[in-house]
Amino acid sequence: MATPFRDAALLLLGHGSTLNADSSAPTYQHAEEIRRRNIFAEVHVGFWKEEPNFRQALRQCSLKKVYVVPNFISSGYFTEQIIPRELGLDGPITHRDGQDIFYCQPVGLHPSMTEALLRRAIEVVSKSSEEIPDPAKTACLFICGHGTSLNDNSTKIIHEQVTIIRERGLYADCQAVLMEQAPFVKDWRTLTSCPDVIVVPFFISDGLHSFEDIPVLLGLTHNVKEQSFTNPHHEANRRLWYATAIGTEAFVADVILSQVAEFEKEHPGQFSPADGVASEHLFGPLGRLMKNTPSPWMIGELVIRQRQEPDLPLGGNFHLLHRDDLETDAQLLRELSSLEDLRELIRLDRDKNFRPLRAAPNLRSGWLWSSVHLSDVILALDYLYPSALANWKLQQINQLPVTPWKETAERQTGRFRIVREIDGTALGDLVTDVCQAGCLKKRLWPPAAQPVDVPSNEIPLVCPEACNYFVDKAREKLKGPAVD
Repeated sequence: MATPFRDAALLLLGHGSTLNADSSAPTYQHAEEIRRRNIFAEVHVGFWKEEPNFRQALRQCSLKKVYVVPNFISSGYFTEQIIPRELGLDGPITHRDGQDIFYCQPVGLHPSMTEALLRRAIEVVSKSSEEIPDPAKTACLFICGHGTSLNDNSTKIIHEQVTIIRERGLYADCQAVLMEQAPFVKDWRTLTSCPDVIVVPFFISDGLHSFEDIPVLLGLTHNVKEQSFTNPHHEANRRLWYATAIGTEAFVADVILSQVAEFEKEHPGQFSPADGVASEHLFGPLGRLMKNTPSPWMIGELVIRQRQEPDLPLGGNFHLLHRDDLETDAQLLRELSSLEDLRELIRLDRDKNFRPLRAAPNLRSGWLWSSVHLSDVILALDYLYPSALANWKLQQINQLPVTPWKETAERQTGRFRIVREIDGTALGDLVTDVCQAGCLKKRLWPPAAQPVDVPSNEIPLVCPEACNYFVDKAREKLKGPAVD
C-alpha cells in the first residue's frame, strides 16, 4: 500500500484462545509489522477468545476512520455474524458514534493465498531429508480446514483454492479435507491412492488445531510442538509431509494492507479526509494523570516510573516494571528491548503456563521496559492490560457501556449458548472462584458490580462486562472442560 492512512486506524481482528498462547501470535505479529511501516495513525488488535474483545478493541480507536480487517481464513460464521454483531456493523460501511467503520474482507479470501499454499507445500518437502521427484505423478496435496455446520461459506474458500491448484496440474491430486465435516482429514488414507501426501493447514495460527488436533487425526503424533516429529511420516509404503499453518507467513501483513486497498476500490467516494477524531486520544487522560500526580503511577501489578530530564516528553524517560521490583536496582532487572519482548514475557506466568487473563495477579517480575515516548507507553499498556486505558477514559466521563451478565450470556452462540442456563448460585460461585480469586479488575457489570476506589496515582482496572475467560469457565461449570 503506497498511500499512508495517517488519518485512520487499523483494527485487526483474530480468533484468539483461552487455552493456547500461539493462537493470537500471528495477529500481533502482523499488526506490529504494519505499525513499523507507519502507514496508519493507529494499529490495534482484538479477539473473539482473548483480550481485548472485539467491542473493547474498537474503543481503543480514537480516530474517526477505522478500517476493520478480519484475520480469518474464510468468510463465514465469525466474519458474517459474530464480528458485525459485536461491532454493531450494518454493512461494509457503518457510521456510528462519531466513527466511520470500514469493514474489509478476511485475509484468507485474497488471491495471493493460492501462491502461499503452494509455497508452503514446496517448503515443507524441501526442508525434509527426502524429496518428491515428480509431484505431478505421485503426490496429493491436501488443503486442510476446520469445517463447521454454522455457516456454509466457511469451507467455500478452501474448495475454491483446491479447484485453482488442481487446474494447474502441479500435483497428481489436490483435495480439501476438514476437521469437523466431510471429507474428513482422518480419512486421508482412503481419499487418495497417491504414495506421497502433503498436508497444508489452511489456518491463521499454529494453535491447538494445527499442533494437536490435526496431527492426531492424521496419525502422526499427539502434539507436534511438544513431541518429536520429522517429515516425512512413513506408513505402509506411503509418505506424508505435514506443514505449518498458512497464516503465520510474514507476507500476510501485505495481504491485510491489500484488503484495505481493495475495499477502497470497491467503495469509491467514501474516503474524504476525516474531519476530526471520534473521541479524545488516550494521551489526554494519561497525560493529565501524569501532570497532576507525581511519579510513580500504578495500574494492576505494573508501575510506570519517570526519570526527570527537562528536555524529554513530560520531563523524562518512562520505565515500566513490576510493583515487586519498584525498590530493585534497575541494573539488576532484565531489560526488554521491544514490544515483542514484552508480548513474549506476558504470555506466560511464573510457572510458564499460558496467561489467558491479562489482569490475573500472576505477571512475572524481574524486568524493565523503557521509552522516551508516551505513545510507546500507551502501546505497552495495551499489551499488558488490553483496553484498560480506553475503559478508564470512558468511565471518567460516565460513557463506559456496562453489560449485565444476562445480556452477555444471551450473546453467546454455538456450544457457549448453554451459559444462558446458569443460575444465580452458580454465577455467584464463578465470580468468587474466577473473578475475586484470579483477577485484579473491579467488576462494573451486574449482578456482581463492585465499587471502584483507587489512590490518585493509580489507573483503575475496570471490567464493564464478563470476559471470554469467564464465559469459558461458565460453560465448563455446566459441561466440563472447554476446548477451543
